[in-house]
Amino acid sequence: MMNYTKEIPILPFKHFLTFDEVTDFVSELAAARPDLVTLTSIGTSREGRAIHLLTITDAETGKPEDKPAYLIHGNIHAPELSGTHAALYTARQLMVDHDKSDILKRVVFYIVPRINPDGAEFAVTTSGSIRSRTDRSEREANTLYQEDINGDGLILTMRQEHPDGSLVVDPKDPRLLIRRKKDSTGPFYRTLPEGFIHDWDGTDNIRVEGRSFDWNRNWSYDWRPEPEQGGAGDFPFSEPEMRAMAEFIHSHPNIFGVLGYHTGPGATLKPPSTGSDSDLDEGDVHVMDELAKIGSEHTGLPVYSVVKYHSADQRDINLRGHFHNFGYHHLGLFVFEFELGILKNSAGIKTEEILAAKKPEEEEEEMRRLMKWWDEQTERDEIYKPWTPFEHPQLGKVEIGGFLNRHLAGRTLPDLEGISKGTYQFTVEHASRHPRVIIEDVYADAVGGGVYRIKARIANRGHFPTNVSNKGRNLRRLRPVRVEFHLAPGVNLLSNKGHYHIGHIGGITDSRPLEWFVSAPSEAQKLCEIQVFGGTGGNMSVGVAK
Repeated sequence: MMNYTKEIPILPFKHFLTFDEVTDFVSELAAARPDLVTLTSIGTSREGRAIHLLTITDAETGKPEDKPAYLIHGNIHAPELSGTHAALYTARQLMVDHDKSDILKRVVFYIVPRINPDGAEFAVTTSGSIRSRTDRSEREANTLYQEDINGDGLILTMRQEHPDGSLVVDPKDPRLLIRRKKDSTGPFYRTLPEGFIHDWDGTDNIRVEGRSFDWNRNWSYDWRPEPEQGGAGDFPFSEPEMRAMAEFIHSHPNIFGVLGYHTGPGATLKPPSTGSDSDLDEGDVHVMDELAKIGSEHTGLPVYSVVKYHSADQRDINLRGHFHNFGYHHLGLFVFEFELGILKNSAGIKTEEILAAKKPEEEEEEMRRLMKWWDEQTERDEIYKPWTPFEHPQLGKVEIGGFLNRHLAGRTLPDLEGISKGTYQFTVEHASRHPRVIIEDVYADAVGGGVYRIKARIANRGHFPTNVSNKGRNLRRLRPVRVEFHLAPGVNLLSNKGHYHIGHIGGITDSRPLEWFVSAPSEAQKLCEIQVFGGTGGNMSVGVAK
């Protein structure tokens, strides 16, 4: 084994990373262990940033494309910066643990830590709030577009006194605004994001940011147009970053598992994202339940089906064009998302509390708990800016301040580090269940007269079948196992069949015995090469000699 002099870099859980910092870190990972890590990209963002791809596996045990593959993606939503950290934590830990774990000998990990580098850069540098992206190419009249207008480098909230304002200052914590009640006394406030209003006519009819895109509604399965599904985009994979991801997935038939990172209230999410479990194969539901439970045990994040991940006073949600349904129905895989948590989780407020049905007074008290907790921290991020008067060139007197969305939308980074350890452990456990297609029991018998009988067994000694799920049995993307039989020079095939399409192979105990007859001249040493293309179970070849 080569002696690599560059140390594996430490991932700092001190601040959220800019694009340049992410680029530097993934470059350092690849430079530290070129035998394990390759840095490329799956494409380029709208604004020209690379969508980084880390390919992580032990090069000595085979090419990446010949191994079962596990895909991780993060930061599809702009302010959900924790996903980048969690993905990078897994990338680094796979390298660190390689000496005591054989997972990289068997599996390749494809890690895209930041699908949305443009949106993330907006969030990390300004703390402005968008979902995935907004369309600013054709600015609309009476629409406010976020911008730092007071020169402090941040995009915060503007509050303005207004007779119809729906908010008042919280008498128990003047930093907060609470809902106006019938007996509230002024002043009353309306709020808008910090920015300017394009072509404003002076009325109160002000829209914010025009059209908004949610890339987790841009996957192909059950995609629906706007406004039926908000944020869906123009058509499935209409966003170039999402199209790059789709093309990558479909050009890698070895992918058997996918994990996404988000930052809602902490949860382990499993399919479905529309309908109910009864719409899925019963056996597949049992497997997903088992894996989700393992994820919850490692992370402490409670398990929810996507359709059940909502406030308790709401009906079940149906998210069209969503990752979970795409991963299961179109890819045939067991896919999961970790909602890594929000700042309230770090403050000790459990997800079950956050999602519970609450009266307005209870919601207000929850925010006071958050602020009280923050006040008690000795080391803390700046999550809040005091309200500061500002003369807006259009609106007149406003105050700018409030929460920094980039911190409100995620856990504290020290807290996130602990969660990332758990998500890494789940990833390794899920990945260890990969299909593993091999060629075994290979031998050649001399029958006589220059004729040889060649036998081989094509087996799957991995946990999952090559179709991974019951849903995957009939999906074209999950390629059935096929065998190619290539003759050595001078050797002739006597059997009526050389190549075989043997279909999917079940896990652990399933195999297919194959047999060929060939004739070979006396001077020939090698008879043939047997190649198996195992789809999610990887590829393998063996040479057969006399």
